[in-house]
Amino acid sequence: MPITEVVLCPLVPGSDICGSHESAAAALRDTVDGLRRCSGCQHFIAGMQLENVDMLEALVQYVALNIDDGGHGDAPWESLEKHYDFRKTPDHGPVLANLIKLRARPLTTYHVDFRPFTAFIRATEAPVTEVATFFFEGAAPTAVLDRVTRFREVLNKQHVSGVLGAAAGLSHEELESEGVKGTAAMLLIGWESVDAHMAFQKTQLFKDSVGLLPMAEAKRVEMHHTSFAAFK
Repeated sequence: MPITEVVLCPLVPGSDICGSHESAAAALRDTVDGLRRCSGCQHFIAGMQLENVDMLEALVQYVALNIDDGGHGDAPWESLEKHYDFRKTPDHGPVLANLIKLRARPLTTYHVDFRPFTAFIRATEAPVTEVATFFFEGAAPTAVLDRVTRFREVLNKQHVSGVLGAAAGLSHEELESEGVKGTAAMLLIGWESVDAHMAFQKTQLFKDSVGLLPMAEAKRVEMHHTSFAAFK
């Protein structure tokens, strides 16, 4: 099952790393090249959050098969532990050195198994990706992922206008956000535009199905839009 590393990097104001800032874009490309050379990462996409113009959000793909199937396959990082091991190697620091020069605060990183994977690709290749994160105190309730998945299925079955793909998953690590520490559930929805997303929120279908999302149970909910199409 493919693993996705989610990376949040608050940048020094004005460092539009996916736009016209040539030195910033070069720093990101050097980082990506180093990751591929030293760790064998398979896929890297990044973009700036639309509601927070100085926040770089990146999704890094590691095809890590042995989490579910016992290690069979030819993936370069065949377990989550292999990624943690890479962080301890001499290569890790130099790979991130150029990007670290542009950050305003420390990076936030964690891992999610987004499913279905084909829908994850469609969601992140969309012009705009809605990123919803539901933070829980301790372990997320066992039914949360099923409910988020059912919401995703509503979008697909009803052929909601403007939706290009949706995927969901739970974080492997405990995340800490504004005093809340525990497993998080994530939902990615690819939209043709932010306007398409806003229009859906006004529909009766949205009002009838939004209760599937753990808005009340989560200790904190964070939602934003990112254009991952900006940097591939």
